Amino acid sequence: MKKSKNFPPQLEENKAHLLKELYEKVKDCKNCPLHRTRTNLVFGEGSPEATLMFVGEAPGKEEDLQGRPFVGAAGKLLRETIKNLGISEKKIYIANILKCRPPQNRDPKPEEIARCIPYLKKQIEIIKPRIICTLGKFSTQNLLNTTKGITYLRGKKHTLPGGTLLIPTLHPAACIYKPYWKEKFLEDLDKVKEELDRLSESPANAFD
Repeated sequence: MKKSKNFPPQLEENKAHLLKELYEKVKDCKNCPLHRTRTNLVFGEGSPEATLMFVGEAPGKEEDLQGRPFVGAAGKLLRETIKNLGISEKKIYIANILKCRPPQNRDPKPEEIARCIPYLKKQIEIIKPRIICTLGKFSTQNLLNTTKGITYLRGKKHTLPGGTLLIPTLHPAACIYKPYWKEKFLEDLDKVKEELDRLSESPANAFD
């Protein structure tokens, strides 16, 4: 992995090591029945030093086959949008609340989320992103601890304990099924890019 010019190498390597340790733990997880039906664990991918973290709900068919997050149609939309906005892959990490695919791409069950979300929170704790963009209602509601709908929450800025900025948006899969939502999705990602640029320009952001 290529190291950031200004990022302390020992800190980056420590984060990578901690993520690898967590991966080994999650790989053997049997906390819910989903481990029996998955093809591959979908842990997450990206830079351990990410400034921006995207969080979705669960792997789909393609993700389950490849063991990577957001590689299907929804992933293509997300990754193309990231590229078009000029956001460097070195700045991002992508993960889901669930690390195993629910059968037939059904919604995650509350008990599955309860047993799997500690792994996501540990990823966030290790990476320490400055911005989190939640994709869809499940990641948004669970990280914000709210029952409010995604159409109400999207595009609004929220500050998590510790100072991390969270900006929710619609899940890219929803934009495929409801094309009129795509404009709102793009609007929200523009806001994320603006905040990312603001952080990059801040003198206090020593590790960017």
